[in-house]
Amino acid sequence: MTRRLIASDLDGTLFGPDSVPEPRTVAAVNAVIDAGYIFAAVTGRSYFGGADRVTGSGAMAHWFIGSNGGHRMDLATRTLEERLVFNETDVQTMVRELSRGLEGIGFGFEHNHGFSFDDGFRAVFPNAFDGGPRQDTAAWAPHDIGKIFVSHASLTSDELIAAAQPLVPEGTHVTTSGTAFVELTPAGADKALGLARLCDKLGVEPANVVAFGDNNNDLSMLRWAGRGIAMANATPDAIAIADEVTATNVDFGVARVLEQLAED
Repeated sequence: MTRRLIASDLDGTLFGPDSVPEPRTVAAVNAVIDAGYIFAAVTGRSYFGGADRVTGSGAMAHWFIGSNGGHRMDLATRTLEERLVFNETDVQTMVRELSRGLEGIGFGFEHNHGFSFDDGFRAVFPNAFDGGPRQDTAAWAPHDIGKIFVSHASLTSDELIAAAQPLVPEGTHVTTSGTAFVELTPAGADKALGLARLCDKLGVEPANVVAFGDNNNDLSMLRWAGRGIAMANATPDAIAIADEVTATNVDFGVARVLEQLAED
């Protein structure tokens, strides 16, 4: 029997304006699962917090691939099956070289179970996603970092990406998920690569993967999947490389496609 998989980004894609999936979207996810599809959330979010936003909605998703492909959780067992991290030397080198090359830079760090931020990052982004003051939820350490957030007071994300790329170790992924800060992940921590590792494990061919995304950190996944679908609210780059475009996340773009797949 052919194994088929749905891979969906979260913010701006599966999630509605309140950063959770709407009831219609939850019903559509569960319908395609009932029809035999495997469902994976593939996001820049981390599993702590992000996974609960998916499963807490009632969506019976099977997998959570977070940090732009840097870690994978089996949602049925809540087992963290893999987590890619920077080595300690690379973290220290990047902080030193980026600070030297870009005055006014700030950093945030994703640890095993939380985040830490320096004063430079807080100066640019004083509030967390929920609107409250940005606070550390983990103690800083250089050895358990799966993602680094980089901020700058005046550079756009595109300008910051261009400035940062020559200053990071070879193989480091430098991208943005639509925010004004930039995200650095270690070699292998890319949405297409993380999804490919899951599909290898499950015996799913790329041709049998349908992927949804809206931002530039989704480009590799949309390109890799047999059917890459961009949201109408996606970046121009995502729309350009996608096989097709669905409605916006507010207009249930993912749900519309899933409902049709469940009927086929």
